[in-house]
Amino acid sequence: MSDVRVREVRRITGRHPLLPGAGAAAELWGDDVSRALTALEPRLAEAQRAVGGEGAITLRPWPGGASVAFEAPVDLLEQAVLALEWALGEDDAAALVEIAAQAEAARSPALLTLLAAAEALNLPAFFDDEGLTVGLGARGRTWALDALPSPDALPGLGLGRIPFVFVTGTNGKTTSARAIARIAAEAGLVAGNTSSDGVVVRGEWIERGDWTGPGAARTLLRHPELTFAVLETARGGLLRRGLALNGADGALLTNVSDDHLGDWGLFTLEDMAWAKATVAEGVRPGGAVVVNGGCPLCQAAVAARLPAGVRSLRFSARQDPSAAAWVQDGQLWLGDAPLAPLDELPITLGGLASHNVENALGAAALAAAVGLPRHAINAGLRGLRPSVAESRGRLNMFSVGGAWAIVDFCHNPDGMRRLASVARAWPAKRRLVLLGQSGDRSQEQLTALTREALAAAPDRVIVKELPRHLLGRAPGEMTEVFSAILRGLGLPETALGQAANEPEAVAQALAWAKPGDLLLLLIHEELDATLAALMAAGAVAIDGVPAGR
Repeated sequence: MSDVRVREVRRITGRHPLLPGAGAAAELWGDDVSRALTALEPRLAEAQRAVGGEGAITLRPWPGGASVAFEAPVDLLEQAVLALEWALGEDDAAALVEIAAQAEAARSPALLTLLAAAEALNLPAFFDDEGLTVGLGARGRTWALDALPSPDALPGLGLGRIPFVFVTGTNGKTTSARAIARIAAEAGLVAGNTSSDGVVVRGEWIERGDWTGPGAARTLLRHPELTFAVLETARGGLLRRGLALNGADGALLTNVSDDHLGDWGLFTLEDMAWAKATVAEGVRPGGAVVVNGGCPLCQAAVAARLPAGVRSLRFSARQDPSAAAWVQDGQLWLGDAPLAPLDELPITLGGLASHNVENALGAAALAAAVGLPRHAINAGLRGLRPSVAESRGRLNMFSVGGAWAIVDFCHNPDGMRRLASVARAWPAKRRLVLLGQSGDRSQEQLTALTREALAAAPDRVIVKELPRHLLGRAPGEMTEVFSAILRGLGLPETALGQAANEPEAVAQALAWAKPGDLLLLLIHEELDATLAALMAAGAVAIDGVPAGR
């Protein structure tokens, strides 16, 4: 294996694109990886046996590398990682014997017995450094790992499950998750959701930051008042750790598009759809998976991974009465009847924001599929606004000095295409786009993003640096790369600006703006500073389609 580079070896804590359960996984790179896999398979089996594991061993080759993984006991994942590292390294029999001895010493029979008892009672259970949790939310309880109860005590503790759903996809996850949580709240449930902004229960922040992995899910599912959970499941957490647990009531796959390709051998949109469809396998019998009917790749991936007894439904932004939710004559239909006119759903901007039309459709379809009442779906979608308070960083609109400003997290070509369509339809005198991206994107991805930005017909483009996301690029390199692309696509030099960071870029945009202009402020690092700058300039938030639009 000396000619193969091992990029990552990780503990997998739950169902994963490569595994049906917990274990260890690694990402390998090198021209001769495919040839090395034949010799590697028996070593993986030996490593798995050393930690008492059984079950799946996966080798997934891809151009220039491979992903490998094996299942392992859930209480021995650190030792499983060591064993996998051994399998990928030099042949050292003594080292594997030592790993096996460590695994034997680390076993936790009491923990495994309790997990088995919970499973026998059909109770969801999970554990981490915070403790072992049996049951969920208001029907759950957590014990320290050194103070576990007797399995015989579980039946008398009133433990049980609460409804929870997964939401995944390239774009639209956070808005869809927020919409479903709001619908559940309108149904009288104590709803919470995880997102790239943090963990929220009853509309209040529990944790701030990008929380879309299994750690965030466990935090939410331990909340003592929670009765409905929406788990945003992003690519990173899914690939690095897996799902927090199985047994969801439903899942939503919004779409896949060109973003974050290249990690863990996901080089194509088909690969990405395959990985994200893992959430379908985490849905319990009787549940449902809702898929974007406009994304054939998503539909095919879910069909390939759909468990027995789980329904597959779709939503459609076109007139399609066979879908669970669709659009007809400017109205959102759910089932066999209209639910609400699009111009009464604030996040859709009267139907102008096509991406939020799709998000509303997906949220409505999944909410109905898991049994939330129609009146709550109606009220939830009518009440969700593209405001900073309810949809932070997603289509937040402001009036500032007679101009309009839209603040959005848009960061990939598909999202930019949707936002550009909003900009083109806006009756602006002039348009400005604030453009930037992480340093790990390819030239092709940057060009595609830029081409879609120019589709907004901007009179000015300000290229910004993202100092916290250079990711191997030199300071100033990304602004020059974008500037060269823009010039090559025909943007005049007089329409091009550069900024060293987002606050500087926002200041330039505000200084340029005149009454009647539209500013598309794509913000990825400094949202708080951007909002503060807008407020300092006298901006007024607009929570729907502004008058005169």
